[in-house]
Amino acid sequence: MLRDDLRSLAVLGMGFVAVVIFTLGSAAVVQSRPAGPTPLPLGEAGAAGPVEVTREYEIGAVPSEVGGTLAVSGDREGTFAVNRESSDGRYGLIGDDGRIFFGSHPLAVVQLNFDGLSFFPEPDDCTITPGELNAAIGVAGAHLECTDLADIRGSGVITIEGTIGLPGDLLGMRGDLPAAGGTVEVGDETLTFTEAYLYTGAQPAIVGGIAIDMQLTDEDRGMMLGFAYDVQTHRPTLAHVMRGDTVTDIGEDACTLAMRELGKLNPRVTVVELTVRCNEVDVPELGTIPISGTLIVEQVEPLR
Repeated sequence: MLRDDLRSLAVLGMGFVAVVIFTLGSAAVVQSRPAGPTPLPLGEAGAAGPVEVTREYEIGAVPSEVGGTLAVSGDREGTFAVNRESSDGRYGLIGDDGRIFFGSHPLAVVQLNFDGLSFFPEPDDCTITPGELNAAIGVAGAHLECTDLADIRGSGVITIEGTIGLPGDLLGMRGDLPAAGGTVEVGDETLTFTEAYLYTGAQPAIVGGIAIDMQLTDEDRGMMLGFAYDVQTHRPTLAHVMRGDTVTDIGEDACTLAMRELGKLNPRVTVVELTVRCNEVDVPELGTIPISGTLIVEQVEPLR
């Protein structure tokens, strides 16, 4: 039977990864969706509803980074620069003068703060026009316009307009990158996974246990594979196999893992092909068997 500390560890590891992915921004931690914008692994759906998406503007050059500068008119005049990402529960861009938060499912501007003013736009207040994707960094240009926004305290009305760089997957742009998931053969068993997120940030040490940075579960087979990521060598290892209530720890030299980068989903998520090969691993009730397979993994870097 699974010891209480190992069971708690597996739950803690998976929960930690899931929280990071869906609060940074499933962001994320993002899975491919055939229609409509998709969120970052740590993004969050916005309550304000959709923004109207048009293709009325020429966006300009392919962006080289997230953020940009917006023109401000109305009761405030000037520019509004946003140049840093935020993960305060939902995806946002921030700068010295304010911040913009986005919701997803569908894409929307849900909050904007500028020069002491606060706005919560209605669905028709803003438009976002996707432009070109810079696939090398996972950033796309987007024309953003929010018209006649009224401060919630009645302190002013402004309009903002300009082109900024946004994560490509936030705009529904995955390019040619394959969806996460894959299959792994565990002896005669074939495990199928429809998502795979590997968190590469350092985790607090867990006394007497292994910090799990990616957990893949096949509920139909009742099996789980847990992976740990070494922040020093930048490599994952297969840490344990769980079958039912029994966990088998895997020695560091028991398996060979190879990684191949396929491209950027956004600045902090790299899509990689992960190949796993283990010649002999003891699996409860299955004996000493090989493990092999290839997975498409979304590798999530922490927000710095």
